[in-house]
Amino acid sequence: MPRSRFRPDQPRLVRHLSATALLVVVSACSPSRSSTSTAAPSKVDEADWQVLARPRVAQLTGAVRISVGEIALLDEDPWGLDSYVPSSIGLSELVATGLLRRRDVRFVERRRFTVAADAERRGESRPPGAPPAGVSPGPEFILSATWASFGATTAYLESRLTDPASGRVEHAWRTETPGDADAVGLARAIVGGLLAELGRMGRIPAWSDPFAYAAPTTFERTTISVSAVNAFFAGLASEEVWDWEGARAGYQAAEALNPSFFEADVALARTARLRSGGTLGCS
Repeated sequence: MPRSRFRPDQPRLVRHLSATALLVVVSACSPSRSSTSTAAPSKVDEADWQVLARPRVAQLTGAVRISVGEIALLDEDPWGLDSYVPSSIGLSELVATGLLRRRDVRFVERRRFTVAADAERRGESRPPGAPPAGVSPGPEFILSATWASFGATTAYLESRLTDPASGRVEHAWRTETPGDADAVGLARAIVGGLLAELGRMGRIPAWSDPFAYAAPTTFERTTISVSAVNAFFAGLASEEVWDWEGARAGYQAAEALNPSFFEADVALARTARLRSGGTLGCS
């Protein structure tokens, strides 16, 4: 396989980016470039940030607390994306944003929260712009997955739920996918497999998802373009270093390229909440 270089029901900021400007935004979001570059989009004002920082949805009674653990890829670069973040990290964040919008499960941030909480316990200063760790409710299960692709026709997605206290795998299941499965389709299949397993466990409350395609029970290929995924990963790379404007630009570019890319909209709202005083434990 070739390798490359390494809610709809709430208001949001209106996008004014032209198709040409979108390509500039994606390039400007690279962590190797300054967010103050002349190619970067103008900053938005505080009122716009407040519109973007809409609250998290309220979870239903009985919603299981889920954190996302390691998403392992047999091929480290299966999609030929630009090297904004490792593909495994980008995929895990696509899964996280897929969970973050739901009411029938409660997503609990783990990866960045653990790093921030450990640093605070050691008395270290937060990096510029970084949010506080806050207080985490803690997960009941950690969702992990491994995707192994064997050519363009055959691949298997092995998912598991682990008890965070004992480290014991409590539940495991397999999903068959095409060998050339797209990143967003794969992330949604991981979420759909989780929901199906929670249903078998009798651990998921009834909820009518407004997006029928958000968590399919079997793999479904999406129409999200590679350019949109690259823009999402560029936004994530900026968010990882607490560059709020860069994160905003990347996520807005991703959604503008593919309006059905709801994961970008969810990530954008999370970024705005963190920028506006939220904590990793609750945003």
